[in-house]
Amino acid sequence: MFRMNRISVRLTAGVMSFVVLLAIVTSLIVAHGFDQAEQAAVQRSAESLQTRSRTALVQLTAQEAQIYDLELQQAARVTRIAADVMVQAHASGKPADWSVVPNVVYRSSQLTLSDNGLLYFDANPNRRTEILHIGSIPPDAITDRSLRDSAILEDLFPSLLAQTETGVGIYFQGPQLTFRYYPVRGLPELELRNGAAEAAQTMRIEDFPVAPNNNPQRRTVWLPPYLDDAGQGLLVSADTPIYYGDDFQGYIGIDVSLTRLIERLRQLRPTPGSFAFLTDAEGRLIAIPAERAATLASRPLTVQEQHPNGLLGATLTDLNPNLAVLAASAQTSAPNALDITLNGQPALLTSAPLPNLGWTLSIVVPLTEITAESQTMARSIETDAVATVRNTLLIMALFFIGAAIVTVWLSQRFLARPIAQMLHGVRAITAGNPGVSVTVTSNDELGELAASFNQMTAELNRRTHELAQTSAELQLKEAQLKVAALEERQRLARELHDSVSQALYGIALGARTAQIQLERDPARLAEPLDYILSLAEAGLSEMRALIFELRPESLQNEGLVAALTKQADALRARYKLDVVTHFDSEPDLSLDVKEALYRIAQEALHNVARHAHATRVELSLHDTDGTLTFAVRDNGKGFDAAQKYPGHLGLKSMHERAAQIGGMLRIASQLNEGTTITVDVSKV
Repeated sequence: MFRMNRISVRLTAGVMSFVVLLAIVTSLIVAHGFDQAEQAAVQRSAESLQTRSRTALVQLTAQEAQIYDLELQQAARVTRIAADVMVQAHASGKPADWSVVPNVVYRSSQLTLSDNGLLYFDANPNRRTEILHIGSIPPDAITDRSLRDSAILEDLFPSLLAQTETGVGIYFQGPQLTFRYYPVRGLPELELRNGAAEAAQTMRIEDFPVAPNNNPQRRTVWLPPYLDDAGQGLLVSADTPIYYGDDFQGYIGIDVSLTRLIERLRQLRPTPGSFAFLTDAEGRLIAIPAERAATLASRPLTVQEQHPNGLLGATLTDLNPNLAVLAASAQTSAPNALDITLNGQPALLTSAPLPNLGWTLSIVVPLTEITAESQTMARSIETDAVATVRNTLLIMALFFIGAAIVTVWLSQRFLARPIAQMLHGVRAITAGNPGVSVTVTSNDELGELAASFNQMTAELNRRTHELAQTSAELQLKEAQLKVAALEERQRLARELHDSVSQALYGIALGARTAQIQLERDPARLAEPLDYILSLAEAGLSEMRALIFELRPESLQNEGLVAALTKQADALRARYKLDVVTHFDSEPDLSLDVKEALYRIAQEALHNVARHAHATRVELSLHDTDGTLTFAVRDNGKGFDAAQKYPGHLGLKSMHERAAQIGGMLRIASQLNEGTTITVDVSKV
């Protein structure tokens, strides 16, 4: 029978005690190492996630704000297109015959007065647009002109409204509040039923924000949000004024659905618990998903605030005093990020301006959702640590040496190396190296974490590349502007050298001659003095022409006739040509038309000086029966006007300028018999 002696027992007990102690110490060491690795990894990961998430959210907010701004500006742009169409149709002087077009209202006799006398409207069931006119203003010639001029919008409104994603209605309103609206929604019945027709009896267009006294700059005006009485929900409108010359003819407006914008905001959720909202330049709330309003307020909403328009006009500070810092930061013109507290929970708030509207887009993201990935990683590390320690203890009881070797190898292979790689990647990103990546060595949680880490670094690299590309494009544009400025300076230097500097040299030479004559023969002093005077007058004309080219706005102050006279004086002085002018009094034209005629004259005289080999030039400007005729005639070598001249843009630019002002340019030229360029512009 086998018996263990005391030495064996003691040795066995000692070995077992050593094994148990070693197992405990090993377990403690392993547990402590995992704990330190976990804390370091979680801390660095959380810090890195917060930093990168803050940057990514700011970029996302700025991009979304740009998208919202472009979308709203597109809505405003269609109103300017419609206004330009009306102005151009009026300027053409060729009114359309609307009597042959069915279902188009173009005169007030086609309107029906309501039984209560409050509203004139189009009762045609096949009408393509809604026509409304206030009953307190009897239709007259102004009404007929508004209806006739706006009839061109019948075919234009549907295509313009289709170009916007959030537009629900587009309309014209004349100086007598004559209203043309698309699409047809039964507005006459609604206006009469809800009392809007009665309230409109005392309205005046002079009180509207788009009217001349309230909008002298003639800009597109955005109105505050309001609840539509025709059932379209929350709306915001953009109005563009219409002017025939200086005569205000009403405006084109578009209704943009805030309900659709709110639906877009509801879909803007970077994380499950995040939400977005819009505010105006004064910090008033414009749009927010209804289910998130109480979260932003950090309190239950009142019954009034729960209505669709209950929060319109409410400022952020009134809604939640903790948001005062957001209202202050909204005054900046750059995207930013703020740490705030909502309902006792920390959150990250990013905001970016809509540059053309003065509005601000903000996104609120709970901070716990930003750092949730680091907590997942911590739990994964903790789970792996417990499993590893337990397995190590079980294996050490039977196979201590082998288990120790295997444990060290497994720990190094599956834990220490991935964690070290992750720590190296986190440190590299913290040091500013976004191109780092981590090798995925397994399909477990650490492998998933490494893959997620690589996805985040790849996204960061992509966005960094986009920013670098945008920066390069901006630098290219800046370089192009510098080149253009250098070319302009070189052109002015050539002009000064060819004209003024030569005149100054001649003056100096004449002065020396006069000085010599004064000493020798004072009786002959008049000839060099006359020469000096002629050169001074020529240099003065050249300098005035150059200054006028640098300051074309002088057309508004000095007039077209004065500008053309300066051009003639400069041509006469520079090229010694016989320049004859026949000008009527200053024409009553807009600044755009005057500038176009001036540029045409400038190009024509340039061609005469450079190419015609002429000795005599005639300039004329006459007003005959409402048509202004400007002509440039020379006795030069002429050219074939029917032939095309590739690379010569002067003739093409003159034709384009004449077309832009509704005029007609004619060129008559024969070889060796001179050239005549004529521009006819209607003053109506």
